[in-house]
Amino acid sequence: MRLNSRTTLTEEDLVSGCVSVLTCQIGSSTLERRRPMGVQRTMRLNAAGLEARCAKGQCQRPLVPLLVVIALLSANPSWGDDTPPAPETASEVQGAAPTRPSPQPIEEALGEAFDDTGSPLDAVAVDIENAEYAKAEAFLAPYLRAVEAARHRYHPDLVRPLLLLGDARFGQGNYPGALDSYSQAVQVSRVSDGLFTSNQVEAVYRQSEALQRLGDGEAATRREEYAYEVLARAYGTEDEAMLPGVFRLARWYKDAYNIFAARALYQQALKIYGANGKAGTPRAIPALQGLAETYRMERFPPFYVDDRESPSLLATRPGGRFADYEVPLQINSFPVAERALQEVIRIRQQDASTGPTPVSEAILDLADWHLMWEHFRKAHTLYEHVYDRFEKVGNVDAATYFAEPLLLHFAAPKDPRPPPAGERDEQTEGFVEVQFQVSTNGSVRNMEVVASEPEGLMDFPVRRSLRGARYRPAMIDGKATPYEGEIYRHEFKYFPRSEKADEDDEDKEEDA
Repeated sequence: MRLNSRTTLTEEDLVSGCVSVLTCQIGSSTLERRRPMGVQRTMRLNAAGLEARCAKGQCQRPLVPLLVVIALLSANPSWGDDTPPAPETASEVQGAAPTRPSPQPIEEALGEAFDDTGSPLDAVAVDIENAEYAKAEAFLAPYLRAVEAARHRYHPDLVRPLLLLGDARFGQGNYPGALDSYSQAVQVSRVSDGLFTSNQVEAVYRQSEALQRLGDGEAATRREEYAYEVLARAYGTEDEAMLPGVFRLARWYKDAYNIFAARALYQQALKIYGANGKAGTPRAIPALQGLAETYRMERFPPFYVDDRESPSLLATRPGGRFADYEVPLQINSFPVAERALQEVIRIRQQDASTGPTPVSEAILDLADWHLMWEHFRKAHTLYEHVYDRFEKVGNVDAATYFAEPLLLHFAAPKDPRPPPAGERDEQTEGFVEVQFQVSTNGSVRNMEVVASEPEGLMDFPVRRSLRGARYRPAMIDGKATPYEGEIYRHEFKYFPRSEKADEDDEDKEEDA
């Protein structure tokens, strides 16, 4: 500890001799130790004398410990410079004030649990990857206690083992326990590194996954949005470091059919690439493809929609604290998506490191887009072009590649409505298999149910959805051709009625 005549101390520091201060750099710099509660007195020592001030009101009350410090400064003017102190004698050590003990080395605290070959957490991570979750949890519980005893309860060394403990619990299906571990990791990160530290993002994402498994999608979404906000605070909205968070939240929204929010994020990603001179480069392709996918989902949602409803009106709109976007939001502007797919083709063609297959796949995406919107002439022209490319290059067998139709869109029907809670058995799975022809334009014709379980329960909803399905057509010798005997199997979950409920119904009928 170094003191000089320009040092700023509080009353508590003068009394304690600054022994309890964690960071006690006193010398040419200024130390100000704040009291947790109550009035803070700041004592300033300077050449003019003593001035006492209070954070609340005025106070002029000199202290005896302060006079002691003044006397020490007067007796030893060199106290506070950078000259190393002389070795202390035994008598001096005997009368010295007690000092804070240095932290115990974690190796000593863990004892035999610490592997000389490296961190034991690496081995635990391998156990979790190998699905040995119980073994990992059994190790991590005492490990965390040892680290907390050797450090303190908010030391950053606790973050990784807390995350691993959460992963071990998650793997065992203990989602509440996993959520608790992830939440502790977030708290430790915020206390040790700051409320909005980006170090907490990994734990926040795990919180979201646990909440999703617990069925709380709304809370999970709030966690995903919070992680995005933390990254935005750390890097700014146009920094490339934001891109992983942008793409993750965009995928999250897209999977929840919040397509307008997802679209805004893909547009934000393109804006970031443009701000960093990387627009039109291969790195921008996922953003372009994601943007096109949101327009496709707007017109062709992944679930069945009644003809009286507009898919665009059913899509969730941005809301809550993520309602304000950096870019304008476009709705029903489908040519934007077409231009995005064309841009992907252009990038692939100009990229010298790209082989012929990625270029052909990009062209197929555009052909599928035209087929979905019933631009059949454009679609067939592009399909034939890709077929010829495969044959000329020789790296893909065109006949095998296009031998069978490829499902592009199927609006899944809702699962059957369950009976009342007291009239149903455990949830089980059913299925419907339908055989049909796929036309040259990718539509479904001549449907026939070949098997279903339970019989008749979901036959009609599945057939109804197949009427609006779209396939990439099969091709022979470079030409689209009808395909007979295509089979689609739709699986679903349902609650069968209990036998007791059926018996009760029979009794009621007899009584009637």
